[in-house]
Amino acid sequence: MKLGASIAALFGDVNILVVCLWITGMILFVAEFFQPMRGIAYVLGAVLTVSAFIARMTYGSSGEAFAFVLVTAAVIFAVHVVSLATQHRDWLRVSRIEKAGERSRRYGTLIGSIGTANTPIDHTGNVTVGDTNLVVYSEKAIDKGERVRIIRVTPDRIVVEQANYDTEVSDIDE
Repeated sequence: MKLGASIAALFGDVNILVVCLWITGMILFVAEFFQPMRGIAYVLGAVLTVSAFIARMTYGSSGEAFAFVLVTAAVIFAVHVVSLATQHRDWLRVSRIEKAGERSRRYGTLIGSIGTANTPIDHTGNVTVGDTNLVVYSEKAIDKGERVRIIRVTPDRIVVEQANYDTEVSDIDE
């Protein structure tokens, strides 16, 4: 049997109910990837896709059901690849942009402030600046109890560096 005939045999007698369930399930599943909805679309998409699979098992053979699952897996894999390839692009990360603006408004005034490392900072750690406890990021390791300066607030993190104690004694805990 040729490939075209195999595909025609696989999808030729597909019920319209199966097609509607599958397409709606995939749309919801894909929508969750690019605009998170707290998992609601994942659950609904999975339920509809499984319903489509059960309907396909009812009306078709097990080989056709296996191919159906294979096509579904290929679509989900393709969505993962697209999601990974585009995750650093702003047009798909509207909520991240809003969160970045919120972080800048909330913590932007702390840039240049001096604080104390509550934990060792090995990429991430905890710092107290004034009365505020923050989870921070540093490219270099900083020991617990060391003074740190907030140098940048990005969409993903608050970046600190070790403060030079000699020149910044007057700035500490203002």
